[in-house]
Amino acid sequence: MTRRKFVRLAGSAFVLANLPLAAGTACGGAEAASQYGGFTPNSDFYITSYASTPRVDVRSWRFRIKGLVANPVELSYGAIRAMPQVRETLTLECIGNPAGGSAIGDAEWVGVALRPMLERAKVDRRAVYAVMRGADGYATGLPVDELLRKENFLPYMMNGVALPADHGYPLRIFIPGKYGMKQPKWLTELEFVDHEFLGYWERRGWTNSAWRKPNSGFFSPKARPSGFFSFFSSPAEVKGPVDIVGWSLAGPSGIKRVELSTDAGKTWHPAEIIENRSPYIWTIWKYRFTPARTGNYVVRVRATDGDGVVQPADDPQTGSGTSAQARLALVVTSV
Repeated sequence: MTRRKFVRLAGSAFVLANLPLAAGTACGGAEAASQYGGFTPNSDFYITSYASTPRVDVRSWRFRIKGLVANPVELSYGAIRAMPQVRETLTLECIGNPAGGSAIGDAEWVGVALRPMLERAKVDRRAVYAVMRGADGYATGLPVDELLRKENFLPYMMNGVALPADHGYPLRIFIPGKYGMKQPKWLTELEFVDHEFLGYWERRGWTNSAWRKPNSGFFSPKARPSGFFSFFSSPAEVKGPVDIVGWSLAGPSGIKRVELSTDAGKTWHPAEIIENRSPYIWTIWKYRFTPARTGNYVVRVRATDGDGVVQPADDPQTGSGTSAQARLALVVTSV
C-alpha cells in the first residue's frame, strides 16, 4: 500500500474507531472524560509499513552500530534484554494521519536507552547522519545530534508483551516527537555516514525532518457508521448539554491550549485539559457543549503547541504531515 492510499483510507469517517471508549453516556463529566485515551490495545494499534512484515529469527538477529565509529557494536537480542530497562509511555502517529484520523495510538514501551550504546561506539566527528535500517529493507536517516537526544530509546516490549511482529519484533527505535516514518521497526543497524541521507519516503518527496505538527481528534461523541466498510458516516446524535472529549498531540514543545468552535470558527472556547503529562503523550481534553437549539452543528477543534503554533483551518498534505482542524458533525435532538 502506498502512503497516499493509506492517507485516503485513514481519512475515512470512522474517526478513531479503534480507540477505547469511556463507559457511560456522552453527558458524563470530567471523571468519565478521564477514561478516554490511555493505552491502545496492541490488536487495535494502527499499522503502517513500507513492505510486508518480515520474519525475523531472533537467534541469528543482531543489532549493529557501524560506519564512522571508533568501536563498532554488535548485540544479540539476549544482550539487549539484559541491559537496564527504560519504561516509557509514548503516543505514536503516522505522518499520513489526517485531521482527526485514526493512525495514532498510545502504548507503554519497555526497552533500552540508545545514548549509552552510542557513547560506547564513540561516533566520529566526521559523521553527519545516522542511517537507520530495518529487516524489511526500510531505511531512513537522522542528523547525528538528533540521534544523540537522551529521550531516544530502543523498545522490545509493547503493553507488557514482546513487540508483536507487525510492530517491529524484536527491536525498533523511538525518536520521541517525530512521526512514525522516522522510527523504523525491525531495527537491524545504525550506520554513521558523512553526508545527508534520504530514505525511502524522503526520496519520494516526504519530509526529511518529520517533526510532528499539532493535530487533534475526537473520542466522543462518535459519528454513526453507515455505508461500505464505514468509510462514510452520519452525524452523531446527542442530547444537550453534551461533553465532547478528544485528544491533541504535537512535537517536543507539547500542547499548550485546546479550543473548540461550534459556529464554523467564528468564536472559539477553551477546552478543559484532563490530562497533559508529557509532550510525547497525547493530551486529553473535554468541552461542555450547551446548544441553544436543536439541529445540526459542526464542531471544530484546534490546538496550540508550546511554541505558539496554532492548528489552521486547513492544511493540505504535502509530505510533512497535516495540522488541519478536525470536524465533528452533530445532530442535537433535544436541549
